[in-house]
Amino acid sequence: MLLLALASFGAATHAQDRSRQSSTFSIRAQSLEDALIAFSEQSGIQFVAIGDLKTAPRTPSVRGRLANEDALRLLLARSGFGYAFRANGVVTISPEAAAPRPAPSPPPIAHVPTELATVQVTARRRVERSIDVPLAVTALDGDQLDAMGIDNAAQAIDSVPGASSVDVGGGFTQVQIRGVSSSLGGNDNGYYLDEIPFTGVTVPWHPDARAFDLDRVEVLRGPQGTLFGEGSMGGTVRILTHKPELDRVALRAQAGWSTASGGGTGWTAKLMLNLPLLEDRFAIRAVATDESLPGWVDHATDGRRDINTQHVRTRRVRATLLPTARWQLDAAHWSYDSSAPGGGYAANDDMQVSYYYGRNADWTTSNLVSTYEAEGSTLTYTYAEADLTQHQQGEILPQTAYDSMIDIDVRTHELRWSSTGPRTVSWTWGAYHRQARRFDASAIGDVTPSRSRQENEGGALFGDLTVQLPHPAWSVNFGLRYFQDQVSGVSLTRNAQTSLDERFHSWNPRLGVSWKPADDTTVYASLAKGFRSGQLQPITSLLLAEQAGITLPTRIDSDRIVTAELGAKALAYGSRLLLEGAVFQSRWRDVPVRVPVTDVFNGLVNSDGAEIRGAEMGLTYQPSDRLSFQLESAWIDATYTADVEGTAITRGTPVYNAPRLTWSASGEYHRTLARGMQGVARAGLRYHSARQVSLTQGSPGDDILSANVRVSLETTAGWSITMYGDNLTNEQGSDDARTTRGLATRLRPRTLGVELEVRY
Repeated sequence: MLLLALASFGAATHAQDRSRQSSTFSIRAQSLEDALIAFSEQSGIQFVAIGDLKTAPRTPSVRGRLANEDALRLLLARSGFGYAFRANGVVTISPEAAAPRPAPSPPPIAHVPTELATVQVTARRRVERSIDVPLAVTALDGDQLDAMGIDNAAQAIDSVPGASSVDVGGGFTQVQIRGVSSSLGGNDNGYYLDEIPFTGVTVPWHPDARAFDLDRVEVLRGPQGTLFGEGSMGGTVRILTHKPELDRVALRAQAGWSTASGGGTGWTAKLMLNLPLLEDRFAIRAVATDESLPGWVDHATDGRRDINTQHVRTRRVRATLLPTARWQLDAAHWSYDSSAPGGGYAANDDMQVSYYYGRNADWTTSNLVSTYEAEGSTLTYTYAEADLTQHQQGEILPQTAYDSMIDIDVRTHELRWSSTGPRTVSWTWGAYHRQARRFDASAIGDVTPSRSRQENEGGALFGDLTVQLPHPAWSVNFGLRYFQDQVSGVSLTRNAQTSLDERFHSWNPRLGVSWKPADDTTVYASLAKGFRSGQLQPITSLLLAEQAGITLPTRIDSDRIVTAELGAKALAYGSRLLLEGAVFQSRWRDVPVRVPVTDVFNGLVNSDGAEIRGAEMGLTYQPSDRLSFQLESAWIDATYTADVEGTAITRGTPVYNAPRLTWSASGEYHRTLARGMQGVARAGLRYHSARQVSLTQGSPGDDILSANVRVSLETTAGWSITMYGDNLTNEQGSDDARTTRGLATRLRPRTLGVELEVRY
């Protein structure tokens, strides 16, 4: 019924005049004369030019689904020419009155209504309007992230229907998408920083990514194995940074202070500088952040308070060079350092701990992207590398010392060829190669220290093809990826070892069909597969299991998922109402789970798997340019399909860390207070039902309800001040399931803060 209603809404919307109608544009940077010819061909609008177009400077590139007038305005920006639409639909292009080029000025106030019809995503490795993509994809741009007060990617994921996260502190985030969640194996949900994939590294480590000066965060739901490879079983998160702006100097500086109820205080300092070094050819963008996050957990025995203060520092630089009008080079480097010597966000119901281990997490990423824009297609090569380390030291149990080091390196190459512009057949083809290495060393109590090493070398060939059928409202999508992974590893102590040397491979197909009853409505159905490689059993687990009479395998098999989905999205009421909905069902086979061996150690086994079914809904409504509302909700029933011997898992047990029900609601209001000054108020609620299953043994978590509010004063002079309150409900329940000793991840208590920002 929901899907039919969405389709009806879209089909009922009336056509707008020619200037506001939308077209799909792929216009490269070139002379104004050639750009206008391309505009005419792609929009169907004729133009008449008055004056010499050859005197105009080179135009910017214009891509994606845009209103015709918006695309024309972009082409003519800084050209010295203006436009007028005649009654017959023909456009007149004529010189504007000469005027000096304006000096750099502060950008307009950031909080402006989102153009729901023109949100651009690259979910299929090519630029498209989100509403035209036959996938469940949510994109949050940088302005939205700022308006929502989002500090890191984990909070952004939490605002997406069907997705959730657990920020355990110390630079470590766990991600759940559509019931796919595990605590071991390579990433079960894809996680990208720009072109850098964090996957295939034998641990579901989703690095903490701070949200300052991001371009957008995209969350793709459902298996993305065709275009994004292994590990994207529940979906894929893409964190995309801003490219340097080639035509203006820009500066953004932010400072903040906060205090947590019953806890400590924190501060933030953030800076962005955009510097064009060669106009329209070469520019760099540098970002630095330094944050002290307030602690709130107390030590139960020695009386120390707020021990879990965390210090986070990031540095990011990105450079863009255009050697020619068609060729672009983009290079970036990102570093992150987190120090949490007093532990993460785990505590008992009294917000206390009697033992803990500190966490230091560091990662660096670098990538080079070369893009060549040919006529009707784009060729892209990417090289990326990532290095992650995490050191944990303290007590894993009372009077039980713990010292662990994890070091992960990933190197990837990818070559893609994608079509651009409107066409009967659209495609993306590519090849991918990845090398990953992980090294572990750990010592727990009196147990003999152990070390392990695993190397993964994988490669893939992939393709995605969309064919528009003779009836233009219908199209069919075919995707296929062949992936193979050579895995070798060894786990050893002083007198024992296990080893693994095996090749895993998988064919990952995708089949979809979509129907567009109106320009701003898409109904789709799809069937897709995801895949993840196996891994080595730690030698310490094997030895302790043998002593306890428990049989464990020496390695863990790969797991895979197949998902069927039916969804729809539509714009209505003059593009002020966006509705999205989907229902889905998945079969996740051979899911790896943990078997308790001692109070500290656990082993790994493959279970029969899990069955998942669910529904998700999103609504965005902008009744006026001043007011907007959002509502997202998801119901997901994810359960194991069979008993797992030696564990608390039985048939029907909920999947680890996957909440059954999530919803969020928010509203935002803008009001002009004086000339060049406006006030912005935003409030939101977020709920998820109790996560039922702990890592190995324990008790369920709690229903979690949190609220936040932000009130800002913004000016066109370039400065703003914001006062905010997070977790106003002072929710102190267990965000995930409790351990046998009552510990669980907690939200930071009610936090009040202020931010001052200057833009140039």
